[in-house]
Amino acid sequence: MYDLLIQNATIVDGTGRPAFGGSLAVQDGRLAAVGAADGPARRVIDADGLVAAPGFIDHHTHMDAQIWWDPLATSCPEHGVTSIIHGNCGLTLHPCRPRDRHAMASTLSRVEAISLAVLESAVPWGWETTAEYLGALAARPLGVNVGSLVGHCAVRYYVMGEEAVERAATPEEVAAMQEVMRASLAAGALGFSTNQNPRHIRTDGAPVPSRLASEEEIRALAGVVGEFPGGVVQTIKTAATPEYIHWAGDLAQHVGRPVLWQIFVHLWAYPTLWREQLTAVEAEFARGARAYGLANSVPLMRRYTLENAQQFDEFPTWRAVMFLPLAARKQAFADPETRRKLHWEVVDDQSPGVAFHKRWDLVWVQEVAREEHRIYQGKSVAQVAAMQGKDIIDALLDLALAEDLKTRFCHSSSHGDDAATAAILSSPYALVGESDAGAHVQFDAGFGYCTTLLGEWVRDKQVMPLELAVHKLTGQVAEIYGLGDRGTLAPGKAADVVLFDPARVRALEPERANDYPNGEPRMIQRAEGIHYTIVNGAPIVEDGALTEARPGTVLRATAG
Repeated sequence: MYDLLIQNATIVDGTGRPAFGGSLAVQDGRLAAVGAADGPARRVIDADGLVAAPGFIDHHTHMDAQIWWDPLATSCPEHGVTSIIHGNCGLTLHPCRPRDRHAMASTLSRVEAISLAVLESAVPWGWETTAEYLGALAARPLGVNVGSLVGHCAVRYYVMGEEAVERAATPEEVAAMQEVMRASLAAGALGFSTNQNPRHIRTDGAPVPSRLASEEEIRALAGVVGEFPGGVVQTIKTAATPEYIHWAGDLAQHVGRPVLWQIFVHLWAYPTLWREQLTAVEAEFARGARAYGLANSVPLMRRYTLENAQQFDEFPTWRAVMFLPLAARKQAFADPETRRKLHWEVVDDQSPGVAFHKRWDLVWVQEVAREEHRIYQGKSVAQVAAMQGKDIIDALLDLALAEDLKTRFCHSSSHGDDAATAAILSSPYALVGESDAGAHVQFDAGFGYCTTLLGEWVRDKQVMPLELAVHKLTGQVAEIYGLGDRGTLAPGKAADVVLFDPARVRALEPERANDYPNGEPRMIQRAEGIHYTIVNGAPIVEDGALTEARPGTVLRATAG
């Protein structure tokens, strides 16, 4: 007798092949039959009108901390995600000596906008090595499957201590880091992530450790991945120029494994760069270098106040002011000379920004704190300035100061051209998905990239067939990461399945919740059209609602 039988489904198996009608049978957490499946079962689901697809794999998260108090990794499963991978952008909580926990929490906190208080109080911190981290994770009840990269920042700090943020490593230290890498990968890490983004700093303003690494160090550590049968190298620098893509291609050839670079650009500030990126990445694959660019189906929205913001960290005056205590920050915002410098960096200087596009007609007043200012809600900062007859920065700062810096602003850091987005999402050299789930939790919620791809881009805009979209969310990711028993629907594979209504599937608007430890706020995102999310044969979402099941496991690379 089967444990579960899913009947009358339209099966999209994750390979990219055409959909077909049939049933799925599940036994002991694995698919026993796909297509022609019949017989008695303990439970039967009638999937008439629904698509059965492999569970989606969210490969770019920062759930390193949240997974410890939220084993379902919400809001991921509501969008059909059955597996997550964290440890991206050079940032992991392992390996980590007990004395270094504050430094690691501080690094993750500032870059990914995760509360330092939560990181230090709600994470159990009972490990030192990657093996111990993954072992502790495996010992807990998990809703989703969880895999982790090993981060350059953690490895560097593990070997060098505080000098990791001060200087280059010696050859002996690089060799020691390689040994830490080998142990981490042997323990089950899915690859190596590194970070050379000049914007990324700790809460004390020091650079993240990996920014001090030489090219030789990066190649030495990444090269360890090539000693193993599976796994990837994930990188982040700044805007992905053709030169960066060529660098990623060289690294891919050196390692012999896929390298993921960040990120395909389709911004208002870069109207032609996406074409240059596509040309550059095609050239890399033509020479045998698997250098995949990350792409997102949703705009990277940023919602923030000037009390708590990281959106302007690339600009030196803004960064310095935002690090000031609140009273001193208000004084600086009111100072005419400081305003002149702030104005220069984000208005007068027309060189493209990396994270901020300098388009004040695309920065909105999302929510005001005082009733007399409600007239400005929903208006762009440029519109507010015109209404008041003021300079743009004066209008921004005067409004924020009048509301004790509690005015909530919003802008998108990506998307601006549907044709560009469609071309990027459809490219075989693009790896769709950069949810950043678990990060930037007070500013954004990117959980819905899967449901947005299936709803907006496939059903509504018809930029690609459904079968290709599902492949990009499942089989392609599993192949790149070496997750051999996930990503496709076939007998013997893990029974990770999502059942969704192709006519209704979509992501809803993010909303605020106070469900983080100590009641801290975060953004969540719900979906429509996801009927079941099934992990290892057990539903963790049923009729759109979360269940009590905890069938998840720790993912480990096999080959890819």
